[in-house]
Amino acid sequence: MNNIIIDSSANYNKGGVYKLTIDKDINIKIESDSLVKLYLNILKNVRVNINAKSDAKIYNLTTEGIVINLNILDKVEVNLYNMSIADKEIVNTLNIYHKAKNSISHLYCYGVSYNEGNMKIVANSYINKGMTGVNCNQVSRTVNINNGTSVIEPNLYVDEFDSVANHSSYTGPFDDKYLFYLETKGISRDKAFNLLLKGFMKLDDLPKDFEKLLDEKIKNVIGR
Repeated sequence: MNNIIIDSSANYNKGGVYKLTIDKDINIKIESDSLVKLYLNILKNVRVNINAKSDAKIYNLTTEGIVINLNILDKVEVNLYNMSIADKEIVNTLNIYHKAKNSISHLYCYGVSYNEGNMKIVANSYINKGMTGVNCNQVSRTVNINNGTSVIEPNLYVDEFDSVANHSSYTGPFDDKYLFYLETKGISRDKAFNLLLKGFMKLDDLPKDFEKLLDEKIKNVIGR
């Protein structure tokens, strides 16, 4: 694992796994012969601009209002995972621009709003005329806890017929049927809630230290 404190720009021309702590606006360039995995821990309200010319998986964890601009510049596949935890008013804006034919994007937004949190997720994907063969997908899900509220705006701006664009979204509380099912297995309601929350936010291929960081932020939600 490469641990890097970002100054103002970063270049990645080798495949591998990178973890970045970001506290200011940053420009990131990804151009590699193999897959790049990039883990972002954004500490402040910043703007992140990413230019991708190779396959990449990008993970962002934040409790702040942020903007990520992802430009896909070649025939590659880029997955962007945004994980937000809010106990205040924040806006996460994720923009994906397909600037190459036959490029693929998958945008996954997961959020938890708790206490007095007010979260807004704006997911924008752009396919301009002439960008044929593009495949663009969005999945956005937020959970509201206590007095937390959230809004999802999934936007697909498509000006090319020879392309595929899809989105799905959900916002609300956990479904009581899942809590009830776990309770029937002898699990207390509090523990069932904790399991659902952790399962909702966690992804399978998070590195251990990044998973630990996510656990610490989740503890603020579940209070333990």
